[in-house]
Amino acid sequence: MGELELQEIENRIDNYPPQARTDILALARELRRVYAAAGHGKPAVPASPLYDAETGLLNGGAYGVRFAAARARATRYRKIFAVMSSDLPAAAAGTSADERGQAIKAVAGRLDACVRETDTLARIGEGSFAIILEDLTQADHAERVRETVQDALAAPMAFAGRDAMPPTQVKLRFYPEAENAGALH
Repeated sequence: MGELELQEIENRIDNYPPQARTDILALARELRRVYAAAGHGKPAVPASPLYDAETGLLNGGAYGVRFAAARARATRYRKIFAVMSSDLPAAAAGTSADERGQAIKAVAGRLDACVRETDTLARIGEGSFAIILEDLTQADHAERVRETVQDALAAPMAFAGRDAMPPTQVKLRFYPEAENAGALH
């Protein structure tokens, strides 16, 4: 995400719900600060309120800003984008905090291995992850990525002397309208 996308978000601030405006502007300022400190590169795992400390992935708040930017670009360029989501079942997360942490990190690593540099991967909840897929040339490309992600998550994880099954259900949705999934420009 660059300065143009951040400006686009700020220019459309009136389109967001009133309760979200302050948070969106604060996240945009924080993104500028983090990227300036990192020399405009993608920070590895910065100590920032934008990143999940456990996985190093973007957190739910930063995901919201990226989603708003993707929606703004899709509207501006009359394109669609896709969002994939997956939840780690409570049973797969283990019983101890250490087992849950290991499972969450394992899922985050598997997801990170499946995404492109242009995709947005975030941990949006305790065991919930989301991926924004932009720059799709065909809707079935998103379906192929979903299958790749699902295959990567299908293998059992082994920790604490036992196997646990990671999430195998990956949901896919197109924006701004699901019925336009086949109408990419």
